[in-house]
Amino acid sequence: MNSHQPGPGRLLGVTSLAHFLNDGVVFFIPVIGDLLSQDHHVSAALVTAMLTLFYITSAGSGIAVGLVADAIGRRGTMIALGIATLGVSLLGFYAALSLQGVPGDVLVLVAAVVAGFGSSFYHPLGGSVLQLGYSGGSRGRALGINGAAGSFGRALYPALFFVIAALGISRPATAVVFGVLSLLAATVVALGLPAYAGETGAAASAGGPVGGEVHGAQMSARAGSGGGSLRSLLSRSVVALMGIAFFRSVAFIGIVSWIPIYLTTQRHAGLSTSLGWTVTVMYAGGIVGQPMFGFLADRFDKRLMLAVDSLGSALGIFAFLSTSGTGAAALLALVVFGFFTFSGFPLLMSLVADYVPKSSSTTGNALVWGVGSTGGQALGPLVTSLLMGGSDARLGTAFAVLGAMAAATVLATPLLERTTRSARMALFG
Repeated sequence: MNSHQPGPGRLLGVTSLAHFLNDGVVFFIPVIGDLLSQDHHVSAALVTAMLTLFYITSAGSGIAVGLVADAIGRRGTMIALGIATLGVSLLGFYAALSLQGVPGDVLVLVAAVVAGFGSSFYHPLGGSVLQLGYSGGSRGRALGINGAAGSFGRALYPALFFVIAALGISRPATAVVFGVLSLLAATVVALGLPAYAGETGAAASAGGPVGGEVHGAQMSARAGSGGGSLRSLLSRSVVALMGIAFFRSVAFIGIVSWIPIYLTTQRHAGLSTSLGWTVTVMYAGGIVGQPMFGFLADRFDKRLMLAVDSLGSALGIFAFLSTSGTGAAALLALVVFGFFTFSGFPLLMSLVADYVPKSSSTTGNALVWGVGSTGGQALGPLVTSLLMGGSDARLGTAFAVLGAMAAATVLATPLLERTTRSARMALFG
């Protein structure tokens, strides 16, 4: 890292703030969908269209963001731009909730597209900043702490929505509060990472993969040859990891995006503080899950840990469906579901770091997280809508099918090449 660039502590602090805001807003969007459905009585079709547009735009923008970042650097500035765009989208949602009829419906879709574009920035960029700003075992620790900050944002935002509303602010106006917070945070990120570009070009590619060596002559040769074209990054392992990330996200986001509506209509939680805290409990699982899976990945095969993560998520949703209401058993099952479901970031990013050269770290992250994970998120709400057949009463069945899909992704794990032990990234030492 160049001497004029921020030190590791600032990189971790500023990117963690950005991750907190990014994931808080992204996972607040389904609550907006529930607000539209319950308070404004919009159709399920419009809610589905909003969520689908949001995730499709996010997935479609990720590759362009990655290519630009790897070409020109300025990753900190680009992260700030993404957070600011998310803030603008929340102001758009507020305007949409304040309008009636067709103008409001159109603005909902426009705000969803703006939010999708803004959300495409953080994960490939933030992952790249930490992959390039840290070395050795400390890199994994940074990714895990950073990922926990994102999980904290997911957990806190739904509950904060109802807390802010309880202070006398209207429910739609809470979107303005979160929007302004995002704009302020974007300013902090821009000031905190004013010149950070990371390693680019020949200097970065000289070290091969970000995380270490990978077994297999083809991967070793490609890793040492620099970034190359987008096509050159699509090794068997990267393509397989994209596929696993895609189908996991179809299942997970298909469930997560409809959980608020399921709790409201089938578990009778109502659009209240109870709903907010129930969703928060689910998201909070990742705060513990991400550090723990990073720790395990340092001691066991990361491919195995990814398979355990997928199976654990499936078992969590099956356990939740076996309960009723929102009592202790249901909350515990949601904690288990969230513990596994929201722990993929350190696993996926550390595997990407093992499979792509440094000079293409952001693009590699965008392929796996943007096209793979976010692409699956784009289809998840639509798949759930198709499985439920337009009836909220069939949401439980839809969740069971999606849980089985998540479990089935373990069958593709052997397609991932094994990394050497020295390539594994420890979370806490």
